[in-house]
Amino acid sequence: MKPHAVIVGAGPVGVVAALLLAGNDVDVTLLERNEELVTTSHAATFHPSTLDLLQTLDIDLAAAPGAITVTSLQWRDNRADIRAELDYRLLSELTKHPFRIHLDQQALLDRAAGLLAADPAIDFHCGAAIVNLDPELPSVTVLVNDGRHHTITADVVIGCDGSHSLTRRLAGIALAVRNYPTTALRAYARADLAALLPASAARPLSGLCYFRGEDDGLSTLRMAADTRLIVRSTGERPDAVRVAQAIANATPWAAYDLAIDRVESYQLGRGVVDSYLSGLGPVLVIGDAAHVTSTAGGLNMNSGLHDAFALMPAVADWLHRRVDKSVVAGIAETRRHYLLEHVIPRTERRVRGLQDNEHGSLATHLDDVASLTGDRDKARQFLIEASLLDTPLPLQAGL
Repeated sequence: MKPHAVIVGAGPVGVVAALLLAGNDVDVTLLERNEELVTTSHAATFHPSTLDLLQTLDIDLAAAPGAITVTSLQWRDNRADIRAELDYRLLSELTKHPFRIHLDQQALLDRAAGLLAADPAIDFHCGAAIVNLDPELPSVTVLVNDGRHHTITADVVIGCDGSHSLTRRLAGIALAVRNYPTTALRAYARADLAALLPASAARPLSGLCYFRGEDDGLSTLRMAADTRLIVRSTGERPDAVRVAQAIANATPWAAYDLAIDRVESYQLGRGVVDSYLSGLGPVLVIGDAAHVTSTAGGLNMNSGLHDAFALMPAVADWLHRRVDKSVVAGIAETRRHYLLEHVIPRTERRVRGLQDNEHGSLATHLDDVASLTGDRDKARQFLIEASLLDTPLPLQAGL
């Protein structure tokens, strides 16, 4: 009889974890509380390292309808003059995808849905919400949409149920989150920003551009249907007023130029679980259930997918008794250390002077970025780190 895993949560990390385990001869029960395979997350960045890994599962997001290919990172001042630009072609020898893409993560779920349905080792249940967990067996009790409760026992339970993970709490895994002093505002602009560039500004406008000026800043992230403007706020002004202020300070435009459709706000924080593995039994958490980072750089979802690629082959080997559980624990601890010592500091550096309210550090950050343009090796290393191409994986799935 094949070993059996229960995965709680069918977001991007959960579905990828299911496919990886099934591909390693493990039967999987995949549970999703929603009635269909959908995501409410707004994460929309897929880095080169992640595109390489997903391609090993026959998931080619770069070819998906609506995918915006971003071939460089730009920093511009409030006149739209380029202060620095880093070209992803510097990574051509390291990745099959020397670019990042901007795409709603629903596209990943849509592609994965067909793969899940075609794999007889995966038993996928929508409308099945976990209500209890016995970490010792382990087993989960789920409430299904007809109002009945069912208990499912497995060899391992894997929590992929997000930042408010019930699996994590019931498994006794601690996660302390420290909030940043600023919140993030996401404004949706319907105007074509590239067409609005001043005549004197260099073209093209990158799909990801950091505008800085007057001790302020915002980032523009182009999507298929609109452009997202990301602004840091202390909450001292109404959200729409703060967005308009950042546009006026850091870009050559005014808010009314950009046809802003709506503004959303969300709290920012940082935190990593004390351990990916429960001390009470064969339960582990990955993805948002295991770590929270700032949205700067678009690293958290990608890191969660990397969790799955790093850990699921080892979990399968452990379930098949080819390796000891300590191997899984070692990989998990390596992932945890990487988040704490590398990923989180990178997200914080990307918004230095904006997220920490220390305006002097903003000028220093811009000088540091500008210095990269004259040093090919430093620019390449910056892109390697920004793309998570240094992510610790037992086996690299790149070139």
